[in-house]
Amino acid sequence: AGDQGVPGTRRLVKTGGEGEERDDMANVTYDVLWRETMRDLLDMLELDPPQDQDEEEAFQHFSYLYIKYVQIFKNLEDCYDQHVHPQKRIDIKEVLEAVMGRMLEIKEYLVQLSGLKFISFDDILVDLKLIPETLELPVPRYFVDERKKDLDMREKLVATLIAARDADKEVEPEPPEAGFSLEDAIRIIQVNERGRQGKQRAKFMKEIVRQEELERKLREIGQPETDPDQAAVVIQKLFRGFKTLKQARLMREEELVFIGMKEPEQKPRELDPVSRQADIRSRRKIIQAQNKDEYEEALVSIRRKIYDDEGVDMREQMMDKIRQWFVAYREQNEAFPDYPDEEDGGSLFIFDPPPVVEEDEEGGDEKDGKGGKDDKKKDDKGKGKKGEEEAEDEGPQELPISDFVLKMQSCTEKFCQVWQDRDESQNFAQKYDAELIRDALRPGVREEIRMKEVDEVMRNELENLKAAVEKGKKGKKGKKKGKKGKKGKKGKKGKKGPKDLTPDRTMDSLMKELVDKDILQLASNYSVQDFVGQHRNLDMIERKALDPTPPEASLAQIRQAVVEQLVLPLGSQAVHEKAPFVNKALIYGPKGCGKTMLSMAIARETGSNFFNLSARNLDPGAPGSGRIKYPDKKGANSAVMMLHMVFKVAKALAPSVVYMDEVEWTFIADKKKVIERRRSKERRGERRRRRRSRRRGRMIDLTFHQLKSQWPGEKPPSRFLKDFLKEVKFLKEEDRILILGNSRSARCSSPSPLLLA
Repeated sequence: AGDQGVPGTRRLVKTGGEGEERDDMANVTYDVLWRETMRDLLDMLELDPPQDQDEEEAFQHFSYLYIKYVQIFKNLEDCYDQHVHPQKRIDIKEVLEAVMGRMLEIKEYLVQLSGLKFISFDDILVDLKLIPETLELPVPRYFVDERKKDLDMREKLVATLIAARDADKEVEPEPPEAGFSLEDAIRIIQVNERGRQGKQRAKFMKEIVRQEELERKLREIGQPETDPDQAAVVIQKLFRGFKTLKQARLMREEELVFIGMKEPEQKPRELDPVSRQADIRSRRKIIQAQNKDEYEEALVSIRRKIYDDEGVDMREQMMDKIRQWFVAYREQNEAFPDYPDEEDGGSLFIFDPPPVVEEDEEGGDEKDGKGGKDDKKKDDKGKGKKGEEEAEDEGPQELPISDFVLKMQSCTEKFCQVWQDRDESQNFAQKYDAELIRDALRPGVREEIRMKEVDEVMRNELENLKAAVEKGKKGKKGKKKGKKGKKGKKGKKGKKGPKDLTPDRTMDSLMKELVDKDILQLASNYSVQDFVGQHRNLDMIERKALDPTPPEASLAQIRQAVVEQLVLPLGSQAVHEKAPFVNKALIYGPKGCGKTMLSMAIARETGSNFFNLSARNLDPGAPGSGRIKYPDKKGANSAVMMLHMVFKVAKALAPSVVYMDEVEWTFIADKKKVIERRRSKERRGERRRRRRSRRRGRMIDLTFHQLKSQWPGEKPPSRFLKDFLKEVKFLKEEDRILILGNSRSARCSSPSPLLLA
C-alpha cells in the first residue's frame, strides 16, 4: 500500500506519547490487512460459482473454498474489531456477515456431499501446507461488544432480582456440629506443643553433638596450614558445580514450559505482550466509541445541512419533471392523468417507471399458452413417484446462486469504488468522512422531500388543472363517477400464534417472576475455547489408509461444530435469516465431559438469556417437600403459564437459550416402546453386548421402570412435555431461540416429538 492509500504511512510522528504512536501503527496494520483480505476475497469470488463437476471434484473444490473463507473470516473479524474508522467498520461488518453466511452454506453442502457431520480436511491442509489450527473458528467479538451496555444493564437487573430473592428467603439454621469440650481442646493443644518443643530440643542437641565431634577430630589430627592453590581449586569446583546445577534447572524449566507441562512465569505487565495487546485493544475500543458518537452526530447535522442547502433545487427539479409528465400524458391521451396513490409509492412511478412488457397477440398465443400449461400438467402427472425417486437418487442438489455471494460482490465493488484508491493521508485520526456521508444521505433527503412535500403540492396542482379544464368544457354536466376501488384480496390464513396469557403484565414483572423461580439465570462466564481439545490429523490420515470408515470426531471438531451450527447463527441476525441454522440441539456424553460448560458458553458468547428448564430445577425437592414449581394444571401457577412466560420473554429479548439438563427425564420414552426395544435386544444377545459395554465404560440404557423409579422429585417431569412442544411449534424462523438439551442417557428419551416440533 502506498503513501496515499494507507493513512499514516509517512506521517508517523510522536504527537501524544507512546500510546498514540502504537494506535497509529495499529491503524496502518489493520488497514493493510483489510485491503489484502479484500483482494483475496475478489480472487475467491472468481472461483465460487463452480463449473459442472462430479461429486468428488465438487467436494475437493468446496473444501478448498471453505478453508479460504475461514481464513478470510478470521482476518475480517480482526479488522472489524480493531478498526476505528466508523464508515469502514460499517462496510467491513457487511462483508464479514456475508462471508460468515457463505461459509456456513458451503459447510452444509459439504455435509450433504459426504454424508458426515464432522468432515476432516487433513489431506487438503497438508496439500496447502497449513496447520490444523487454521480451521479454528473464533466467535466474533462484536456479538457482545456492540450490545455491551444493554447486556450490562440486563445482568445488573437480574443480579439485583436474585439478591432480593435470596434476601427474602429464610436462612435455615445449620445443625450444631459435635465439637470438643474445653478440656479436650486444651489437652490436644498441650500434646502438640510438647511434641513441637521435643523436636526442637532434639534438633538442637544433634547440632551440638555434631559440632563437638568435629572439634574432637580436629584436635586429634592437628590443624594443618591451608594451601592457597588447593583452597582456590575447591572454591572453583563448588562454584562451577553450583553454576552448572543452576543452568540445568533453568533448562529443565524451559523444557517443561515448551512441552506445556508448566505455566510460564508471569512477566511484568509493561513487558508482557498479551497484556500490552489487551491495553491497546481497550484503548482502541474507547476511540471506536468516540468516533461512532461523532459519526452519528454528523449524520443529523449533515442531513439538516443538505436539506437546507440543496432541498430547494431538488424540489424544483422534481416538480418540473412531474409537470412535464402531466403535459406529455395529456398530449397522448387528451386528458390529465390520475395522480398515483401514496400506497403505490406516489410519484415514484414517474421517476422510476416499471419496465414495459411487450404484449403478445391475442388468439392463438393464448391458446398456445393454455395448451402449454395443460401439457406441463400432463408431464408433471406422468412423472409421478418415479420422478421423485430419481430426484432422491441424484444426491445433493447443486447450490443455487447464493444471496451471500451477491452481497460479497456488491461489497467488493463498493470497496474498489470508494476505499481502494481513496486518499486518506490527511485523515490520520481515522475520523468520519463528510463527503461519503453526504453521498449516502442525499438520496434519502430527496426521497423525503418527494413524499412529504412534492407529492402533496403536485396532487393539489393536478386537481386544480382538472377543475379548470372541466369549467372550460361545455355541455357536460355533473362529474364522472369515480372508479370503485377494488376490494383487497383476503390473504391466506396463516398459523394462529399462541394466545397471550399475560397481556396486562410488563416484561419486568415477567422477568422478576422467572428470576424468583430460578428459571431465568445468569450463565457462568465460560467461552467455547474453554472446551479444550486438539485435532487428530495424523491419526486420521493413518486410519484412512487402513480403514475407510470415518473415525470419531475430535474435541476440536466438536468445538468447531458448536461454533458453526449454534453460535454464529444465534449471534448474528443477518446470518440467522438466510444461512442454514439449528434451533434445537442435543449435547450427549458422560458426566463431567463439559456439556453444561458448552451450554453456558453458547449463551455467554452470544449475549443470550439463559432459561433453565431442567427437570431437577423445576422439581428440586423430594416427594412431600412442597418445593415443586408450578404444580397446578391450570391457572397462574401452572406449567402452561410458566412456559408461556419463558417463550414470551425469550422472543422479546432475543437471542435466548432454553436449556434442559438431563433431558431424558422430560422426554422419557413410552413404556411400551422401551419394553419392546428391550425384548428385541435381549433376543439378539443383549447380555453379551452389555458386558462389552461395561468393559468399554459406555452408558447402558435404562428401562422405563428403572428410569421412573430413580426420579427423586415429587411429580414426573414429563408433565411439561405436551405444553412445551406446543410452544416450540409456534417458533418462527426469525426467532433467535435455541432449544438446547444435555443428556447422559439420551436413548432413554423419545426424540420424535421434538423433531416433529
